Amino acid sequence: MASTSAVSCSTKRESEENSGPPCKVLKCCPKVEDWDSVQLKVEECMLKKCLCPIDLLDLDQHLKPLLTNKPELEKNLLLINLLDWTAKCYHDSLASGLVCASVQSLVNHVLQDVKYLQALLNFTEVGDAYMKYCSCQAISSLLPLSFCGQDIALPASELFLKDVIGQMKFVNTQNIPSALNLQADLPSMSVASLPDLPSMSSGLANLPRLLPDSGSLLAGLPSLPSLPGGLCGIPPEMATAACLPDMMSSNHGYMTPPEPSSGELECHDLSCHDLDQQSWLLRILHDFVSHGGKQKEDSNSAEREISESCTISELEDEMLCQETQVKCATIKLLEPVWEKFTLSLATITANFPSSTRTLPLHEESTSNLARVVYAIEGFSLWRALISVRANLNFVECRNFSANLSVPVHQLKKSTPALVWKQVLETVSECLCYGSTLGLQSIPPEEPCQLAHTLIRLVRFDGFLSRIPYNQSKGFGGSAAMTSPQSAMTSSQPAMTSQQSAMTSPQSEDLTARLQTGDVEGGEEEEGDESYDKGLVQKIILIVLKSVALTTREARVDSSSGESDSSLSSRESASSCNSDLVIIERNMNGVYKQLDKFIKNILPVLPDTCLQENILNLLQEQDDVLIEGLLCLLDTHIALQNPNKDSPQVSPETCPTLGFTKFLSIVGEDSSVLLDFLVSNETCFLLYLLRYLKFVLKDWGRFVEACGPSYESTVGVIIQLKSSIQRLLTKDLFPYNIAPVYKLLERIELMADQNKPQQDL
Repeated sequence: MASTSAVSCSTKRESEENSGPPCKVLKCCPKVEDWDSVQLKVEECMLKKCLCPIDLLDLDQHLKPLLTNKPELEKNLLLINLLDWTAKCYHDSLASGLVCASVQSLVNHVLQDVKYLQALLNFTEVGDAYMKYCSCQAISSLLPLSFCGQDIALPASELFLKDVIGQMKFVNTQNIPSALNLQADLPSMSVASLPDLPSMSSGLANLPRLLPDSGSLLAGLPSLPSLPGGLCGIPPEMATAACLPDMMSSNHGYMTPPEPSSGELECHDLSCHDLDQQSWLLRILHDFVSHGGKQKEDSNSAEREISESCTISELEDEMLCQETQVKCATIKLLEPVWEKFTLSLATITANFPSSTRTLPLHEESTSNLARVVYAIEGFSLWRALISVRANLNFVECRNFSANLSVPVHQLKKSTPALVWKQVLETVSECLCYGSTLGLQSIPPEEPCQLAHTLIRLVRFDGFLSRIPYNQSKGFGGSAAMTSPQSAMTSSQPAMTSQQSAMTSPQSEDLTARLQTGDVEGGEEEEGDESYDKGLVQKIILIVLKSVALTTREARVDSSSGESDSSLSSRESASSCNSDLVIIERNMNGVYKQLDKFIKNILPVLPDTCLQENILNLLQEQDDVLIEGLLCLLDTHIALQNPNKDSPQVSPETCPTLGFTKFLSIVGEDSSVLLDFLVSNETCFLLYLLRYLKFVLKDWGRFVEACGPSYESTVGVIIQLKSSIQRLLTKDLFPYNIAPVYKLLERIELMADQNKPQQDL
């Protein structure tokens, strides 16, 4: 029968050669082509970003080896690459609304059911490490296309996501101590043991009115007879014992287990293989959530050349990238398991042994490396869900911000620097002050609670002393601390005696310099840092955000309390001032801890201004520098008492001194300020608007604070006003800059009026 069929096919094929093209005969009786020849056609089509020359049935037959589970590494890698390329090509074309019809057909065919996605997921469980990576990339590229470019979302995506989330495993967290059990061990304290009691009691009497049901900095503290923390002058060991358990009370709306006093949290039930597989699942979910932003950043703005033979399919606007729909679907599916996941992530974060801090990366145990990767992927997913770039309503994702203080408590000196960075980046994303929280009249409760937790940890629990800023110095992580001997021992065979005798004094000198850290993989560069500047910058900005958000919240609550108060205006102002004194005392305590932390790192003089040190550390990143300036400015304004002649806050946080330092960093170039105004990458517009209002409110203090740099500072401001005026004349400014321009005009007028006084 086989030979008869082959003969008949051959006969038909010969007859069709004389009568016309053989395409219909090939579909009815497919020609068995060599797999390699089809692959060559596919690779040629990839160059043109068009699959029209290949029939969909041939592509389907070409992809069949993926479903057979045969151990053909090279062939499977090529097919996985084909799926990844097809998905990326399709998604990149969505921006223009014109896609290759054959590419669209192949994507829809692959996503009709979960068999291809499931086959790719199976490759992430076993096999070659590169195969796992490529399979994960292909899933991350294909999965969003169940929503993007579709009139109606394909059901296979939801089924696959449920399967992925269903495979998530969680660490046994039963050993995390309870706050109620810990409170029984708290030391009892009498009122007499509290220092500075009169000033504290007078302020605390009015705090419930100042901060009504807001869960703010001092809300929910124990009663006065047992109050050991929250105010200045109290021993840190006592403050920690009382403040941390109280932060877990139900009044705050979230659970924050303290770091256990005896031993580390134990990690159960997840082996190294489990952690590795869980990391791939988390990577898939992260890439699925963040695909929209990544496509916008990575896509090439130039339009591709469309081949004449390509059949183009035009998509409607509602069928383009459905970024919001993708995030909403993920949030809905993750919400039931999110609390278990956060507690599991916090437990793993707390479970790194102290030896991790000193061992080189390649000598760490496989278990620790698996935990590091799991933590990195977990916090990356967390950050993507709460990102302000998600374009979601805060109500929809507020549950994902509630438990962020849990892993923050578990950070230790022994926690790897890579994990520290991921946690701090997630916290910084939640405390999105410059882009969101600084603009809101009433900040949300969850970020405010996180800010309160960080302030307590910094001031009373020595949080800054835990930061392993010497553990990693940038790319390579702790591998940068690897000694040459251990590196050669692990990666090369032992040297023979003859090779050892050939070792030159120069190589021995280089080895000694590498051991002492004088060089890192080469000659020492001028200005090389002996600490992880990126990690230090993150923690400094987070502390500034926490202080600014807390003081802003207190000022908002104070204003609302005054409007609802039945007290006389004099009594209301007096109580408000006493409350601000208490809050100011706490904020200055945080600043003192931050100043001590910075001076332990930088080789600066003891009397160097805190604000100057902060700006010197943050100056390498424009967005971080400007957001830090905004936080310092808002903190100063929130704690400023108009009834006092002297400034309420420390002179080290004077906004004018910060602005003059900022101008010196940018070389007093007004064009740089104009670039910041035009760009949307920083919050400079908000900062400049608030700073100009602050200057005009008290011009005399501005002149006094500027000192010798008054002329140059005002000159830069006037030059900026002139540059904006030229753009407005030509109608080239990208948005309405009128509010800032009017303030700049008033600054110029005030400067002109001040000239005769200076001449006299």
